[in-house]
Amino acid sequence: MWTSEVEEAMKTRGVKGVAEYAAKLQAQLLETVILVRQKLEKMQTITINALIVIDVHARDVVDSLRDYKISDLSAFEWISQLRYYWTNDNCYVRCV
Repeated sequence: MWTSEVEEAMKTRGVKGVAEYAAKLQAQLLETVILVRQKLEKMQTITINALIVIDVHARDVVDSLRDYKISDLSAFEWISQLRYYWTNDNCYVRCV
């Protein structure tokens, strides 16, 4: 989802879309942090902590794209990222 949402933001709104998506990621991350502060089972805590790590990385990448004003899908700053794509029922990594 992250890959498709970043690309959609770039395609439809350019740099402004990337900035808007960065704000959305920050809000989602804060909601996830609230979850981990609750009373949880050990496995739930481990899972949410792993998700937070992934979300922080995603946020940092999008913040970097925003800061460098990247809106081109073929820009090195974007294509150098590990991106997962869903096609029908298959998930794959595409490197251009």
